[in-house]
Amino acid sequence: MKIARRISVFFIIPVGMYSLGFYSHMKLEEEFYPGRYRTVQLEENSPEKQPEETVSEQPQVITASAEDNPVISADTQYIIQEVDLKKDTSVETQWKVPDKYIGMDRKSFIKEMELYQQSPSLKDQQLGFVSVEVISFSKSRVVIRKNYMFREAYTGFYLVNEKNYVVVYCDDMKTIYMNTNITLDSLPDKLKQEIIQNKYIATEEELYNFLESYSS
Repeated sequence: MKIARRISVFFIIPVGMYSLGFYSHMKLEEEFYPGRYRTVQLEENSPEKQPEETVSEQPQVITASAEDNPVISADTQYIIQEVDLKKDTSVETQWKVPDKYIGMDRKSFIKEMELYQQSPSLKDQQLGFVSVEVISFSKSRVVIRKNYMFREAYTGFYLVNEKNYVVVYCDDMKTIYMNTNITLDSLPDKLKQEIIQNKYIATEEELYNFLESYSS
């Protein structure tokens, strides 16, 4: 038994010394090389980073609606403002849309009004028409403004030849009532001679009948 104890002591002491030396060596390396013996998790074990979705930019398509380019229809309110430039007054009236304007967009309608201003109707000329302008334009409502220098009532008129065109003068023979597009050569010879001598017209009705008969 004594022999066995001695053997155990001689065996345990060297093993203990070796274990203590190995532990001390590990501690020193850990101090000088921290993290050397730590377990490193592989990056591939972490959740895979999903690639960002690439969204291709598509050109935005805007569909033009009817309101973007409105046109006149039979249901459009057609308003005419008649302005007296002398008195600075106006009268607004709603009319039926003339058939020739139906289907026109704003650009076409404005162009039509410009043409009308260059060659107004006979009635407007007689009233003293000056100009026309488009105030508002939409599918539901169109407003135009007609400017006038309304003429005073006269008791009579004279048809006068000026540079081969018929010009209407008021009864004072000084005030031009209206310039016409009627040429002297287009009239019958008898009427032509009467105008050369300044033909007198007694009433507006008689004047209008003459203009309607010979205006082109």
